[in-house]
Amino acid sequence: MLKDLTRDDWLAALSLPPDRVPTALVLRGTRNLKRHYAEHVALLSDVIEVGSPNALFEDVCVGRLGGIDVAYASVYGGPMASEITHVFGALGTGLVIQTGVCGALGDGIDAGDLVIATAAGCGDGASACYLPGIGRVDGTADLVASIRETTVLPEPIRVHAGPVWSTAALLAEGMDDLVCWYGEGYVAVDMETAATFAVAETFGMRRVALLSVFDNPRAGEHLLLTETHKDEARALGEAAMREALLGLLAAERPAAAGRT
Repeated sequence: MLKDLTRDDWLAALSLPPDRVPTALVLRGTRNLKRHYAEHVALLSDVIEVGSPNALFEDVCVGRLGGIDVAYASVYGGPMASEITHVFGALGTGLVIQTGVCGALGDGIDAGDLVIATAAGCGDGASACYLPGIGRVDGTADLVASIRETTVLPEPIRVHAGPVWSTAALLAEGMDDLVCWYGEGYVAVDMETAATFAVAETFGMRRVALLSVFDNPRAGEHLLLTETHKDEARALGEAAMREALLGLLAAERPAAAGRT
């Protein structure tokens, strides 16, 4: 039933004016939904809170940034990422940018480094509902190239580009899984990118993922360790990810003007 809803159906359900359908959708993969929502809303002007009957969606908005309308949503895992991407894909939004943190798998990728996903491996579950039988979904190559060419990072932060694996269950991953994903060429692991990319492919949306490295679980690091010596690098990585995101959205302004 929900699969069959049209653009007009979603506009009515969300009480969103047609002229505020955003050029770009930004997703932040996080457990801390409201904290990151508040931080991103502060970047926007003329904000519309996007709700729906029966409170299907929370922590979603549309606002203006640099002359274009941008939607933002905090999401956790493939199902949430797929739902928000589906809605804005159905509305006609042409670009989705997945952000958040990841665990590094590749050698020489440290806390705070920036990973640009060239593709995402579909271990999330939700992507299979949109692209059955597809094991990996590509990002948009020109967006990856553009970010690599234009992003300037502070020392010692570095940028890496490569495929990421999206898992469905954070606490279920073990060292055997990490070694397997690394052996298949994945440079990092997250929980949302594959779902976002799969839905974007279904709706013909351009897509890219910008992920800040939190730790390197293949090196024995994990989320329950207190590693305060990495706090500065992680903060630099978050700031670098934010600047890369803003640069990408700024580049969309002339492109959006050309499409009107």
